[in-house]
Amino acid sequence: MVNILYGLCALGLGHVTRSLSLIKYYIKTGNKVYILSEDNVIEFLKNEFPKEKNLVLIKSGCKYPPLERGKNLLSYLKNIIVDGLSMPGLVKKEHLLVEDLVKKHKIKFVISDGSYGAYSKKVPSFLLTHQLNFQFLGVTAPFGKIGSLYNRSIFKKFNKVFIPDYPYSGLTGKLSKNWTKNKNLINVGIMSQYEKLKLKQDIDYLVVVGGFLVEHKQEFFDKIFSVLEKRKGKKLFIMGDYIKDYYKKHGDIEIYSSFKGLNKNELFNRAKIIISRTGYTTLMDVVELEKDAILIPTPNQSEQRYLGKFHKKKGCFNIIENQKKISPETLQHNPLNTKKIHASKLKKTKDTIKKIVSLIEKEVGN
Repeated sequence: MVNILYGLCALGLGHVTRSLSLIKYYIKTGNKVYILSEDNVIEFLKNEFPKEKNLVLIKSGCKYPPLERGKNLLSYLKNIIVDGLSMPGLVKKEHLLVEDLVKKHKIKFVISDGSYGAYSKKVPSFLLTHQLNFQFLGVTAPFGKIGSLYNRSIFKKFNKVFIPDYPYSGLTGKLSKNWTKNKNLINVGIMSQYEKLKLKQDIDYLVVVGGFLVEHKQEFFDKIFSVLEKRKGKKLFIMGDYIKDYYKKHGDIEIYSSFKGLNKNELFNRAKIIISRTGYTTLMDVVELEKDAILIPTPNQSEQRYLGKFHKKKGCFNIIENQKKISPETLQHNPLNTKKIHASKLKKTKDTIKKIVSLIEKEVGN
């Protein structure tokens, strides 16, 4: 048994959900995992592991700013400058905390999913990220270049950087393109918390209202709700809120604050159609389960906007590029779009976990 420190970025729940399979693997194989993150992720993990003694949850106090916030260009530019300037200080503070935890708990190695300060100079450290490059458009393009250069400086602090994508499938497009041909940047395959089950598909629409840019959530919810309340069938909304706890019912629509008390793997398997954001974790979940999906980017969120445009052009998934255009006419799905990406029989999460564990063992030793 070894002690492992796992840093999780708390901007949304995508980082923790895709890392869930790897966390479960290390706990199942008799290791103690220390999680370093913020409130929403900690509450999520309390729900996932209510009685797990080999999981220790630690609040970092290094909360990253909700990058790319703002409802208009002026506030967006102001916030991205202020938030960007605050990041190096937060990363340094996080790193110093990690070094203390490594010493205090005799940590064998560190894994980080999106937490740039979660590395150590004393023990091997590994980063999970699919965003090597930022894809900003128009007047914001210079911020993308600056961000990509900052990423490269961060990557040097880790022994290996694991990219959760296939080498040639192009799920991430330019986001994870290794322009520098750095051999420490390794494509490992997709990572999903879900496992495909043979269950009756009796949920017509499963709507996941996630994301860390909360100012866009209400419009997203309202527009989808107004369309689905006029359609027949069973419809579930999951609001992605692990701090509050509530349940509401409107006719044949059920609204849950989160997946607390629910078997989310079964719910996803039972769903005929997933409606959610174009977050990369969601794309991996849809590929893992081979599900039909309607995906809508979060406004102003460069990564999601890029992924929406990229996959719409490829004819993969069903994309509505602007949430203001959600309507009965646009909220439709074409099964052929989803089948295009599932037809290639790509390897799934189990293979990815084996590959990551093997690569870490080579660096750390058994």
